[in-house]
Amino acid sequence: MDADTIYAVIDLETTGTAVQKGDRIIQFGCALVQHGHIIHTTAQLINPDRPIPGTIQQLTGITPAMLTSAPYFGDVAATFEALLQDTVIVAHNVNFDYPFLSAEFERVGLSPLQQPAIDTVELAQILLPTLASYRLQDLTSYLHIQHDQPHRADSDAASTGQLLVALAKRFQALPSHTQQQLAGFGPQLLRQTGDWLASLVTPRKALPDSLVQVGEFVVRRPQPVAEGAALANYPATPAAKRALLRPAYRVRGGQSKMMDAIYTNATTTQAPLFVEAGTGLGKTLGYLLPYAYVATAERPLVVSTATTVLQEQLADTAVPQLRALLGAPLPAVVVKSPRHYLDLRGFAATLHAQSANRLTRVLEMRLLVWLTQTTTGDLAELHMTNYRAPLFNRIRHTGQVAAPGDPYQAMDFYARLQAQVARSSMIITNHAYLARHADLLGHHRPFLVVDEAQHFADQVAAAHARKLDLGRLRVRLLKLAELIGHGDARDLLAAYADSAVWRYKLQSLAALVDDTLTGVTRMQETVYHHQFPQPAAGSAFVDAALTAEQVTWLTTTLAGPLAKLGRALATIASTVTALLADYTANTTHFLPSDAALFQAVVGIAAGLATQREGLADLRLGDPASVVTVTLPHPLAVTDLAITASVYESGPLVQDLVAGFTAPTFVGATLTVNRDFDFLARQLGYPATGVTPLRLRSPFHYKQQALVLACTDAPSAKDLTPAAYADYLASAILALADNDRATIVLFTSLAQIRLVYHRLAHTRLADRKELLAQGVTGSAAKIAKRFALNHSALLLGAASFFEGVDYPAKALEQVILTRLPFDAPEQPTTQARYAALQAAGADPFAADAVPRATLRLAQSFGRLIRTESDRGAFIVLDPRWLTTPYGRKMQKALPNLKPLAVPLGEMAGYLHDWFDPRKEDVDAASTPK
Repeated sequence: MDADTIYAVIDLETTGTAVQKGDRIIQFGCALVQHGHIIHTTAQLINPDRPIPGTIQQLTGITPAMLTSAPYFGDVAATFEALLQDTVIVAHNVNFDYPFLSAEFERVGLSPLQQPAIDTVELAQILLPTLASYRLQDLTSYLHIQHDQPHRADSDAASTGQLLVALAKRFQALPSHTQQQLAGFGPQLLRQTGDWLASLVTPRKALPDSLVQVGEFVVRRPQPVAEGAALANYPATPAAKRALLRPAYRVRGGQSKMMDAIYTNATTTQAPLFVEAGTGLGKTLGYLLPYAYVATAERPLVVSTATTVLQEQLADTAVPQLRALLGAPLPAVVVKSPRHYLDLRGFAATLHAQSANRLTRVLEMRLLVWLTQTTTGDLAELHMTNYRAPLFNRIRHTGQVAAPGDPYQAMDFYARLQAQVARSSMIITNHAYLARHADLLGHHRPFLVVDEAQHFADQVAAAHARKLDLGRLRVRLLKLAELIGHGDARDLLAAYADSAVWRYKLQSLAALVDDTLTGVTRMQETVYHHQFPQPAAGSAFVDAALTAEQVTWLTTTLAGPLAKLGRALATIASTVTALLADYTANTTHFLPSDAALFQAVVGIAAGLATQREGLADLRLGDPASVVTVTLPHPLAVTDLAITASVYESGPLVQDLVAGFTAPTFVGATLTVNRDFDFLARQLGYPATGVTPLRLRSPFHYKQQALVLACTDAPSAKDLTPAAYADYLASAILALADNDRATIVLFTSLAQIRLVYHRLAHTRLADRKELLAQGVTGSAAKIAKRFALNHSALLLGAASFFEGVDYPAKALEQVILTRLPFDAPEQPTTQARYAALQAAGADPFAADAVPRATLRLAQSFGRLIRTESDRGAFIVLDPRWLTTPYGRKMQKALPNLKPLAVPLGEMAGYLHDWFDPRKEDVDAASTPK
């Protein structure tokens, strides 16, 4: 490839993906690119001489009628062959288009394709490393490339051609060192994609001031952070707030009241404050703005959110908006556990591993480009749906900051984070990190806002759960044994072939690892045979709670073995630490490929250290914990784990918040029956020991939301799982067979699977993309797909009840299959109920109903996120209408009552709601 090469950018629309099984091309598109410009385009519809599936017609817009007079492929194949001669073929997912077209050439008697080829998907993944999607239409949208008809070969080919040009410019804008690194890894890319990168390398040029080379990498130079100082003159009056907020923001009375309450509390009484701020009130600005006038670097504001995603929203959107509004720097930092950040030393150690496969190389190349962009080193910026690739285990930060003299010490991302924490006036973290590491924030009694506070108690409890995962411990010990000397690849004994001292130490370490493995196996077998003298057949997950007597037996029986295990892990850790220190001090004595070997040891050591910490803090006899034995299935003895889970976290929350000033708990759905009593009890406060503030949403729900309750829905407990799945599938088909983006909420992943497989064989599968949690992808993956497809159907469980914002037409229907009660068989739920019963309370009324009520309110909250949203909320559980607690739960909806309607009439109500005649609007929105 050279400057004069002509690139033939092709795209095929086909009847399916399997050319060997008879699928055929229905449209061929090609754009010729030379010297960075499209010089020619062509498109041709093709008669496949076979039916076109409905899904393909819907996707492409190509109908059989359009192909009736089109030529067969054999009639135009020679023309295509001539067009592609002496070109380099380019495609978006080249390993589909290239072999498909080549096979079709062979089928009609022509020679198969021999040209070099380039894949733009792989290039985009490398050169645009932080995008959430690499679909062609998403890439063209991001790069502002005109793409009028996605999934039509002519439009796709032209857009891919422009994408190729844009990616070439991106590559050549990179630092010379990074270009050369990427080109060096190119041979492992698909087909000749790497050759294309090599042809684009530019002459070496000086780095701009914003970048600096550190060891192997070119990274973004850190910017100095000004120390946070509180602003003066809080806008206390309505006029002052209007002058500050307009015209950027609408001044809301409820939001102003929230601001004043938080500012007054922070500067005077500093008492615990509970604030329920209805959706749309602007709760984030409602607490950030007053604290901008209070928080300093010496006493910052710590904001804790329920998830790392919400952390990013605060840091990337809310804080910059506040800075612009106030014209002040407001130094803020996002804090997560070390494992979220890239360890430059670890990455450098893996970079030259000769055993890396293509997927690992692509990931490494993405990281090299990302390092020229990131200021935080937070791996979440890559927006990957799966961080389980082996490479991540080797390059995640362990919390051990590089020592002075290390070339990466000055740029260590985690060290820079800690320095920012000391200078920032706002620290944004998450509930899990705060519960485990509040002491690491390094400030004396900072202010605290707990956002999405309805989750705080449960996440504090989860953070204090202790797990002795003997199965995972076995896996790590086996891997360590393999790295020492039992593997087929080069091992540590081979790396130290010329050192008698280290070979002896490694042989001793191997013997200790083998002995420890034997001890772990004995513990698993002892516990298993005591707990399950007659194991049941089947494949179900086992989560068995132990009685007090069984816990006493377990504590006594395992005391000796666990103490021995702790000593063994300490010795293993000591030896591995010395081993890694020797490697660091004598790197030149080893082969370059040994870097990956030692980095693998680092990953194993970090995992063993975590398990050692858990072992030291197991506390099996804690009265507020429930101890369980878990196995993935009844016979999986070697995967046995022991967990001590906290079921009453109020005292832990109180210990935590005692280190903060003016703890403020906020959220859109914190009250049950319009009071904070349930939340207060969860958090360990007396009902009268907090200051409550309940602020209604400004939305006009009667005009924005339709709520339907099904009058003829069956009770799930009266049907078999299969029969209930049949009902749900038929109901969803009736309610979602339209152009409305719909989320269906379940309380069981097993039920999702059953319903999905039924819907997959209906007309709905031709009409909409079906996304099912645990079937078509993880929760994170299908959430992103749903956001990008405005008429999809998503079947989801727990994580979709809240925390996902899809404004406007991105979500118009929410269907709740069952009232969201906790599974009563869960050990922590049973323990919580038992404790309430012992205290004289009714567990169902005191705990089960309030929790389900909050989830119901949260699931409704997915629907209306802005003042212009309109949507329908549908409940298919008869208990909502027929039981006293169900009718009580209806009050969780904001100023709305459900319309009781049989399933057969719901589609008509939905049609009239979304497409009303003017005279029907009031009738459809008025509760009956």
